[in-house]
Amino acid sequence: MDDTAPTQAAMARNFALRLTQGAPLGLSPELGRLAAGLSISAFYGLALGARGGGTGLVANALGVPLGLVALGAVMMPSLTVLFAILDAPITPSRVLGALGRALASVGLVLAGLAPGAALLCVTVESNGLASGIAGLGFVLAGTLGLVQLAASLGGALGSASPGVASKGYLLLAGYGLFTIMLAARLWTAFVPLLGGGS
Repeated sequence: MDDTAPTQAAMARNFALRLTQGAPLGLSPELGRLAAGLSISAFYGLALGARGGGTGLVANALGVPLGLVALGAVMMPSLTVLFAILDAPITPSRVLGALGRALASVGLVLAGLAPGAALLCVTVESNGLASGIAGLGFVLAGTLGLVQLAASLGGALGSASPGVASKGYLLLAGYGLFTIMLAARLWTAFVPLLGGGS
């Protein structure tokens, strides 16, 4: 009897947990977590690129993590400044940790959706339907990433005064809407299957 399957499943579960959960670890481990999440998100781009083949594989595989990098580059300083204006007990390292876990969650979900997306994108005849399938994957992954970010930063607001905490929760809700619009724009700009690079 082969007992490597449970061991491999446990290793995969531990990898996913290390990427998406835990307390802030410091700059190097958080950047490593972020890089791992960005790297595995490229599998979704490869799956989308399978529809066109050739350079489409590379363009889509680079476009997915590039959209996440641009999103993180906008979110990190703006969230830090907004929480500083509120005088919330959220440090830049806390924002980096929360953002790293959120983007790693997005990458992990996209990597998990990649095989199904590849199958659907290759077999569907309509370009519009293939784009819709790709967009649905981004919506699902982005939603889970936003929930991860809000839970992580919202938990830190628990130690703030009630006035600051309520303003912080409102800020997170409004910032979530901004993030949705920005992510949609970035992915349509960087992912050729969604209209980017055309």
